[in-house]
Amino acid sequence: MKVIEDIETELEQKGAEYWKFLLTKCIQDKSLDVFEHYTMSLLIEDAGEIEVNRLVRRFPYMHATRLNEADWLFSLNARTLVELWRDPEERPFAESVVAELDKKKVSPLFNELVFGDGIHAR
Repeated sequence: MKVIEDIETELEQKGAEYWKFLLTKCIQDKSLDVFEHYTMSLLIEDAGEIEVNRLVRRFPYMHATRLNEADWLFSLNARTLVELWRDPEERPFAESVVAELDKKKVSPLFNELVFGDGIHAR
C-alpha cells in the first residue's frame, strides 16, 4: 500500500501525457465516477431563484447557496459539469461555466479532453 504523497509524486513525475492517457481512458470507458473527486465552486451572478432551484433539483450533486438577492455560490463536481454539458437543455449553462474555466486557464487538459477544442472559441 502506498501513501498519498508517493502516489502524488509518481503522477507528477509521469507528466501531462500520463494525465491525458488517464482522462482519455475514463472518458472512453464512460467512467465518470472518477470525475466526482474533482470539485469546484463558482460564483453565479444575476441568477433567478426559479432557475437555480430547477438546476439543483435536476442535478442533485450540485448545491447552491444564496449570497444575496441574485448571486449564488454553486458547488459541483466535474461529473455534474459533464452531465450538464450532455443535456441539451442545460448545455448553455455548462458552456458558460466551461468558457469561464477556459478563460481563467483552470484545468485546460481536462476541459480540452472532455469538452473538445471548440471550447477556446466560445
